[in-house]
Amino acid sequence: MSTASHSIDSQTHETDPQPTVAADSPRSIGVWLLLILLGATFLGWYLYGKRPLPPAPAPIAPVLALPPVERAPAGDEAAKAQAGATKNNVAKAATEKKAAARPRATDALALNNPAPRYPASALRRGEGGTVVLRVNVGADGRADEVAVSRRSGSRELDRAAMTAVRDWRFKPATRNGREVASVVEQPVEFRPLQ
Repeated sequence: MSTASHSIDSQTHETDPQPTVAADSPRSIGVWLLLILLGATFLGWYLYGKRPLPPAPAPIAPVLALPPVERAPAGDEAAKAQAGATKNNVAKAATEKKAAARPRATDALALNNPAPRYPASALRRGEGGTVVLRVNVGADGRADEVAVSRRSGSRELDRAAMTAVRDWRFKPATRNGREVASVVEQPVEFRPLQ
């Protein structure tokens, strides 16, 4: 018979050597440096995103070129008639420039459409706000697709605005004189009676 190879003796204690890791080991210093570097990188990224935007440049005024004006002696009737004709030419040139400056493209515009129905429960609660809808307007002026771009804070008001705008008619956008489909953001405001 075999006996147990271990004896239980309270006087004998075998201690297992425990691995000791120094707090200043090169490995732990590297980890801390990496964490500090990552933290500084994220902090810089966050602060860079919070910087103010540069101001928008001022629009440049259009330049209107006028034809030169010929001067003649004051006593000459033919010169006076020619000066009057020159003034007419200057006015005509200015009108043509204005017509050429008109945009060849226009955006879709809402026509005189009925206001959306104010939900009774929202009116009782005194809810109000402005819903901004993104409307795909077809070349025929009908709203093809309506989605909420910015919510009012009330689901009922958002739904009422979407329902009403789906039935609205728009003046379609134009490009080079043709009616085309476009996307327009249409605000719809709800104000409770006070």
